[in-house]
Amino acid sequence: STWGSARVGEATRSWRKKEKMDYLARPGIFGLIAGVTCGVCLGWSIRARLFRPAKSRLTTIANELGNEASIMGEYGEFKMVIVVRNDLKMGKGKVAAQCAHAAVSAYKQVHHRNPELLKQWEYCGQPKVVLKAPDEETLVQLLNEAKGLGLTVSLIQDAGRTQIAPGSRTVLGIGPGLAEIIDKVSGHLKLY
Repeated sequence: STWGSARVGEATRSWRKKEKMDYLARPGIFGLIAGVTCGVCLGWSIRARLFRPAKSRLTTIANELGNEASIMGEYGEFKMVIVVRNDLKMGKGKVAAQCAHAAVSAYKQVHHRNPELLKQWEYCGQPKVVLKAPDEETLVQLLNEAKGLGLTVSLIQDAGRTQIAPGSRTVLGIGPGLAEIIDKVSGHLKLY
């Protein structure tokens, strides 16, 4: 009886081994294993490229533009100024929307005209300062001064769908540009 059970055990092991070999011999199994392996490797590779630590992204930007000391020393600080007409008494949401229009318009202009300046402004943290002007006359005066200095300007005129008459000049965007040049135009204005 022990002799018989040993034969049965050996036959079972032999049968299981043959079954495993038959399973591995199927044509699709190696393709499946290869596909899963390639997928895992590709996933790791993409993850490593997309989710790099912030430090390495900053290093890449610094290498593209030169080191931080040379950028700040050679070019100075960059900023954008948005001047809001105070006499229109716009609501907070309206002011926010008008400022956003000015910022986007200025960004688009600089993106097309001077991408290097845009990179430098972005490297500085994209500083934006919102100031107030007493009236439309002051806004137009600032516009002309900024143009005269070669700064990017974006004068926003309201469509008149909500609080303000159509065509009203609401906000002036100046820059992005060198802070010291922008300050020549807007340095006397108060924060909004």
